[in-house]
Amino acid sequence: MKWSGNTTYLTASDLVGHLNCRHLTSLDLAVAQGALAKPASYDPFLEILRERGALHEQAYIDHLKNSGLDAVRIEGIDITATTAAQTLDAMRAGTPVIVQGALLNGRWSGRTDVLLRVETPSALGPWSYEAVDTKLARETKGGTVLQLCLYSDLLAGAQGLAPELMHVVPPWADFKPQQYRFADYGAFYRRAKSGLELTVDSAAGSDTYPDPNSHCDVCRWSAQCDKQRRADDHLCLVAGISKVQINELKTRGFGAMESLAAMPLPLQWKPERGSAHSYERVREQARLQVEARASGNLGFELLPVEAGFGLSCLPEPADGDIFLDLEGDPFVGEHGLEYLFGYHFRNEAGEWSYVGDWAFTRVDEKLSFEAFIDFVTKRREAYPELHVYHYAPYEPGALKRLMGRYATREEEFDNMLRSKLFVDLYGVVRNGLRASVESYSIKRLEPFYGFTRETALQDANVALLSLQSSLELGHPDKIREQDRSVVESYNRDDCVSTQFLRDWLEMLRSRVIAAGENIARPQPSDDVASENVTAWLAKIGPLIEKLTADVPADPEERDAEQHARWILANILDWHRREAKASWWEFFRLRDLSAEDLMDERSGLSGLTFVGEVPGAGKLPTHRYSFIPQETDIRVEDNLHNVGGDKIGSTVAVSQQNRTIDVKKTGKSVDVHPQAIYGSKTFGSDEQANSLVRIGEYVADRGLTGDGPYPMALQGGKRSSPFHRRLGADSAS
Repeated sequence: MKWSGNTTYLTASDLVGHLNCRHLTSLDLAVAQGALAKPASYDPFLEILRERGALHEQAYIDHLKNSGLDAVRIEGIDITATTAAQTLDAMRAGTPVIVQGALLNGRWSGRTDVLLRVETPSALGPWSYEAVDTKLARETKGGTVLQLCLYSDLLAGAQGLAPELMHVVPPWADFKPQQYRFADYGAFYRRAKSGLELTVDSAAGSDTYPDPNSHCDVCRWSAQCDKQRRADDHLCLVAGISKVQINELKTRGFGAMESLAAMPLPLQWKPERGSAHSYERVREQARLQVEARASGNLGFELLPVEAGFGLSCLPEPADGDIFLDLEGDPFVGEHGLEYLFGYHFRNEAGEWSYVGDWAFTRVDEKLSFEAFIDFVTKRREAYPELHVYHYAPYEPGALKRLMGRYATREEEFDNMLRSKLFVDLYGVVRNGLRASVESYSIKRLEPFYGFTRETALQDANVALLSLQSSLELGHPDKIREQDRSVVESYNRDDCVSTQFLRDWLEMLRSRVIAAGENIARPQPSDDVASENVTAWLAKIGPLIEKLTADVPADPEERDAEQHARWILANILDWHRREAKASWWEFFRLRDLSAEDLMDERSGLSGLTFVGEVPGAGKLPTHRYSFIPQETDIRVEDNLHNVGGDKIGSTVAVSQQNRTIDVKKTGKSVDVHPQAIYGSKTFGSDEQANSLVRIGEYVADRGLTGDGPYPMALQGGKRSSPFHRRLGADSAS
């Protein structure tokens, strides 16, 4: 952003910045007009991102050159009349690849990573250009598309033709761009562009505030904005507070943490959104933080014991207990990568031991997952009472994804889930105590239980970003041994800290019991699969072996029929695997509190019984009102109370009136829930058995020839979509 001659000149970066944060625009405008100094700071995180971004861009340019395309680079950094003229000259000459093209039109300018020639006529001749951006996967797609829209708009002015497509090259795509149609995003782009122009041209200026958002992590103004929020005692400093609560509290006259801490209880007003209890909870959190700030000492207080939550979720400690922490990067490839499996446990000699299993490839990720599941399975033989402790839901979620992705260790992992082997200490903390911290990350809690890390968090963060950037660019061989050592030490600290936290929570539990409170342990669950599942696996197991008996493990070594049989064998159990995800979600929702269900689209909280709906039949239909919240509950969904008991099914739901009509079960007629969640399952036995019949036929007779399944198999001149799909997959 530059200010000259009473005009503010804008770039693609300004447009993306405005999309992310209006306050960022105000600060940059003040710098451009000389009213504010630009912050001078060195951020190793941003430097690593810039370095990795430059490497990715150069790799793509090398790829284009190796493909036989001539390329020219527009030198320099700034966008000037000279660099814009050089870019236009290269476009008129029909250069196949223009690197760092400078585009300028009026007050707007931009530097593209690549301008790629396409054979579409324009004012330049029988060709034109489209913009290509090489983006690291962790960069926001919305900002990237908006940036490309500006480049495309500037290109339209330069070549007399709006480009049809815009392209993004992520690191994992083997340089194959993702394509977006410029026209599809035109309205979005024009609105964002005019909004920025209106903001910078406003004579009165823009009254903005540095409310925190995800862009703060990569913003040069983050330190200054954080300083202002702390000076203002902003409500965002209260742990667990939401934006909705912040906005409502401000309208009620509680705009700072200290004023919130002094808010009268019980609540003197009815919230527009959310329950009164949720506002009382953040008020008490603010009070504790303000008291700790005044005294200079950390503080915490235990919450009232509630069956099924908090300290009552702690199982009996066992010698075989495992403390797990995974390091993963969601931006590696298309689906992310769990690159370090860390777990801490007592070995056979009774000494604490740590395993850090690295995985820099898909093959290694599968092997590491299998190794961990096998380790737990074998360890349970010696320690049947063991549990796997972790902090926050990430670890079980990642293991579920890996089991589904690789279709391996399914029964072993299902048994672990059924037996409630995994214990989330984050849930224990959030529902068991209140602490004077700004967030309930395990790092913030460590001073309470006296854990000291061996690896400084700042060093760990730099090493993590450096290592992950190499993985995202597909260069695990470039990972420095020093970074790997630091990350492993950081992961070990997380595992050991989880153990220390568990022990501290056990100590608190014992203290409460000694004071006369009764806290029950969670009851163990059955980890044996149902007879139906066992019979099903016994049915398809031999069939899978028969279909794949002569199929090579390496896809490159298979012929078309072998690969087709491999695919058929692997989809025999598809319906059951898919159903698992629904059940996993059901059990996750079952373990949530009424307050937690407020934030779940599958749930409704803050229910109030209104009355019975007339003419409902033998079992009554009850109407409940609910406080404002988003929900995906629909008619005919099965409805469950907190803890999982079935309440009934949905007859009607109205967002406008904020009511839901529930057809009760016989056992729930007199039960009026505070919160509910919905679920819906569809039977798939017939479809699954149909696949088995096809599999049996193929195992005996092969994929060709006449038979009873002409729509699934190719017979004579018939060619089904299923068979063509098998053939296409075998060729790819």
